[in-house]
Amino acid sequence: MSISIVINAQPDTCLNYSNRNAAIVLGAIGIDTSEGYGEIAFAELPRLRQQALRALHQAGAFQAVAPTDERGPARVVEIDGQPTIQRGVRVIDPGIDEEGVIRRLKEVFSLLAVANELRSGVTWY
Repeated sequence: MSISIVINAQPDTCLNYSNRNAAIVLGAIGIDTSEGYGEIAFAELPRLRQQALRALHQAGAFQAVAPTDERGPARVVEIDGQPTIQRGVRVIDPGIDEEGVIRRLKEVFSLLAVANELRSGVTWY
């Protein structure tokens, strides 16, 4: 699953992050993503841009997620009458470090600046 952040007046200008990364970045500027969607009014843009600047100056305070590489449980299945071990699905999560959060926060700041210039709201879903 992912969350797109789109400038209403210019839908081609957008960002797309995994739900977790969007929650971390948008949460850093005070947006609760638990609903899965929302809209930022044009009037809110200056405050959110200011929040983004504050967040960028608080390096070290970002939630980071360690990378994981896991495999689901193996199971025995029968193929052509022969029992066969079928390995579980491999799930690789690259995680996100502080540098990744900062990079995404800068991207959101830039998107909000463009929206402000266009006098447009922003939708995220």
